[in-house]
Amino acid sequence: MIKFLKYILTIIILIVSVGCSVAESKTSTQSNVVDFGDPNAKQFSQRLNSLFNNKNSNQIVNITQFGDSHSAADFFTGEFRLLMQQKYGNAGIGWITPVPIKGQSHAAVSWKTKNWNVLSSRTLSNLDFPMGGFIAKPTKDVGAIQVIPRNASNKEWHVKLTFKTLKNASNLLNIYDVNDKKVDISYTSKSNVWQTISFTTKVPFSIKATNDIEIGGIWLNRSQQSGVIVSSIATNGAKQTIWQKWGPDWLNELSSLNSDLIILEYGTNESFDETLDANAYRKNLVKNIRQIRKSSPNSVILLMTPPDTMLNEKSFPKSFAKVMSIQKQVAKSEKTLFWDWQLAMGGPHSIKDWRIRGLARPDLVHQTLQGYKESARIFYADLNEFINKNS
Repeated sequence: MIKFLKYILTIIILIVSVGCSVAESKTSTQSNVVDFGDPNAKQFSQRLNSLFNNKNSNQIVNITQFGDSHSAADFFTGEFRLLMQQKYGNAGIGWITPVPIKGQSHAAVSWKTKNWNVLSSRTLSNLDFPMGGFIAKPTKDVGAIQVIPRNASNKEWHVKLTFKTLKNASNLLNIYDVNDKKVDISYTSKSNVWQTISFTTKVPFSIKATNDIEIGGIWLNRSQQSGVIVSSIATNGAKQTIWQKWGPDWLNELSSLNSDLIILEYGTNESFDETLDANAYRKNLVKNIRQIRKSSPNSVILLMTPPDTMLNEKSFPKSFAKVMSIQKQVAKSEKTLFWDWQLAMGGPHSIKDWRIRGLARPDLVHQTLQGYKESARIFYADLNEFINKNS
């Protein structure tokens, strides 16, 4: 009888212990969007709630996320885009690279290309890169790109195309619709100056250009359709200093997007920099935020920390704590929104648990497709909780 009572007591202790662990785990995974005083936060929340209550208003809410490899595959941003559009309406795809980028992907679009080369600000300097840091250039006399939105209806789409002509001449760039009918476009042949044209077409559409043309980013939204657009502007291996490699006009491109929310998702690659200069990192982050405030004064800015990341089974990257601390300090000083991705995952070392659950890769840095989707679901829930509280 005594042995039986001891056995029952042991079981009760285990149940209580497991219950406490679960409760602690739930508490540790609480990560809300924190507002350190962003001047546009209330307006952003009200715009989304207005859109939710009146989806036929031809109103578009633009969300633009800059980042590194966590954004470049469009796993996180793709799931976030899907969730936001399910609730608020699907206004389109947003910014995309001119051609497919090796090692990156996009959940909402694919490309077919012929005779194109890609120049990247990740590996090259001293070039006049547009926003996003990619230039597509024909390798022969004529290059062709077909842009194919996935799951797109045959309705018209509004397209903006950033390009540069390398000489003063006409007929260097042509656009064709889904029926291979030439689309009317008009541009001034300004040699070596980035410019943007806008046109409306049914998709998929094609771009044909001579080797005197360079193409930057492409913008896609559904014509006369209200809803949300989520753009992912990201590069594998990027640090936020990559912006310093982009030409002086890129902030004008950003301004033209009329972004309601601009998310900065950088820091993982900085955290692996063992010689990271904390003061230089802080100054650059502050400078970037102030540049955005100047060029896009109506945009909300959100700083997103790196996800939980480990160098090995026992330790964090050398500069991880430094990056996390500086990002929060800057969010406070510059009055931005702030989301702690590490905390959302469950806190320090949670990446190991995510790996066991099939949500993180063996490198303890990147997440699996399902992991990024889980992260996006948490962020979506936190953002919508913030919106509901502030509208």
